[in-house]
Amino acid sequence: MMQSHATRPPMLAWFVLIVSAFILLSMLPIVFMTAILPIWRPEEFSVVSVVMLLVALSFAAGALLAIRWAKRTIETAVRRNSALEEKSSELPSAFPEAEKAGEKKKPVWPWLVIAPVALLLVSTGPGAVMLPIMPLFLAGMSTDSGNTSAYVPALIILIGYSIIGIYSYWLFRAIKALRKA
Repeated sequence: MMQSHATRPPMLAWFVLIVSAFILLSMLPIVFMTAILPIWRPEEFSVVSVVMLLVALSFAAGALLAIRWAKRTIETAVRRNSALEEKSSELPSAFPEAEKAGEKKKPVWPWLVIAPVALLLVSTGPGAVMLPIMPLFLAGMSTDSGNTSAYVPALIILIGYSIIGIYSYWLFRAIKALRKA
């Protein structure tokens, strides 16, 4: 049976729930260490520490609010789907074979392209901003060594941007395939 728009699972809510949970779990040690800084190392405690603690607490509060919204959305969708399933079980379908033939399988390969890099980006945090310039940075670092051949920086740039370009192509294709399904 094809799912109507009303019975689709809330993918955005699940994504927000998972990403917010990762952010919250990665921030808890930072918040804890900054909160006990006045007791642990009083000589390093300053106004900057207080500001950093407030920023970390605001991010944690935002993650908690996002988790709360996602949980409500998922619970609402589950209740709506269970009510629709009860309604549909009362009225048997006249064409069960036609419903099975109309089902469309969703591809798995797009998630195999998107998920690993999405997890990598979440785990690197603000360092993800450097990914587009990483081949240039690595090429520049390779010239610091005195005995590096002249072709090494060019090779690093070529390989680095080739990997970024190929992944961008497959990401575009994966998103397109998910939108079709």
